[in-house]
Amino acid sequence: MGFLKGSATFRRYRVVGDLPPNFNNVFDDRIKLHAFREMTAEPAEKNLGWTSIENILDNNFEYANYRYGEFLLFALRVDRIILPPSLLRVRTMEAEQQYLREKGLKKLFREQRQDLRENVRRALLKSTPPVPSWYEVCWAPFQEWVLFGSLSEKAAEDFEKQFKATFSLQLVPYTPWNPDPATTPEQPEQSPRG
Repeated sequence: MGFLKGSATFRRYRVVGDLPPNFNNVFDDRIKLHAFREMTAEPAEKNLGWTSIENILDNNFEYANYRYGEFLLFALRVDRIILPPSLLRVRTMEAEQQYLREKGLKKLFREQRQDLRENVRRALLKSTPPVPSWYEVCWAPFQEWVLFGSLSEKAAEDFEKQFKATFSLQLVPYTPWNPDPATTPEQPEQSPRG
């Protein structure tokens, strides 16, 4: 919770695109539409969505609890199911041996081996709990910048995709040596002699 108290490590982005005229209502609708939902049916290796910055279990955003003055503060929650490759390999070998015994075969065809591996992977996904992680977001929509509370490339990629899918706005990483011409005053040209 570095954005609310304490210190924070973050990436800064420029937001490219026009905000809709009724931005507050559109934001409220879209963040609720793309809020984090628990995996219920077929589990995926990754599940992500928006949550409250104060409580990652709160994805209802009641009373617009993301508003802090002119800033919007919320979090990106990412649940990943991490299957160790060695576990998948061992369980697949066990399933192959059991299949060969049951069918009285000596060898599996490639398609059979792939089907067994996929079935084992699905079973492991269902039985393995996801590992949750969350990243804070601070957005100043009328100043056209966003802070994302992580330096991880993988987390930043997830954030950029989710932000674009939710708000239909493009994020451009901010770099001090490549400032935005719209916000930088023009410098007069200097002669080579100074």
